[in-house]
Amino acid sequence: MSLRRIALALTIGFSFAAASEPAAAQSGDPLIAQTESMIDRFVGELRRCGVEPSYVPGVVVDSAPSIVSFYESDRSVHLSRWADAPPFVQDLVTAWAAAGTLGLTAEQQFAEIFNSLLVPHELGHFVELSTGSYDQQDFWSGEVNANRIALAYWALDPAERARLPERIENYNRFLAALPNPVPEGEDPQTYFQANYERLSNDPAAYGWYQGAFMRAAWAQRDEADFCTLVSAAAT
Repeated sequence: MSLRRIALALTIGFSFAAASEPAAAQSGDPLIAQTESMIDRFVGELRRCGVEPSYVPGVVVDSAPSIVSFYESDRSVHLSRWADAPPFVQDLVTAWAAAGTLGLTAEQQFAEIFNSLLVPHELGHFVELSTGSYDQQDFWSGEVNANRIALAYWALDPAERARLPERIENYNRFLAALPNPVPEGEDPQTYFQANYERLSNDPAAYGWYQGAFMRAAWAQRDEADFCTLVSAAAT
């Protein structure tokens, strides 16, 4: 399997046009600074585990074509801003916030999910792609393993580890309520692999699967720590 752009467009499957901001406009940007800090810590933890990355990912805020993604082509995590999201995306996230468990506004929910919680998921893909392990997995395993790395990253900090259950509940509440697209009697993982193109272009179906990926990762959260997961990806 070869997927050079790993993009997470939860429940949406959308593409919206937004020009990349000039580098000068992004300098001193709090969103970029926050993400760079997260990346620096992630890379530091990789090195502590004996995994030396071949490069350190950059950060681009371009709000297109997906909400949050990692691009191997420019070795960067791409992020979106709430203010740049089209109305139908804002409407969707507003519904997600209303169903959430943290009492967040829609803008806060957007930032919580797409500018914070899921950034290490994209860095998990960075590890998989930079080590070549991504191409050795099926689509399901690649997504679940990226989530496992993200969860293990957050759990490295005791305060963040204590918050994880409520953050994951907030994340899953909306996705778990979406219709299950898997036909009765079918295995979700096998069905996803066989129907990846169609499912990834169906917003509700792909959203349900993103919830399934996180639920699978959450169920395995005590089976391996961060070093174990990233070291396995690097071998």
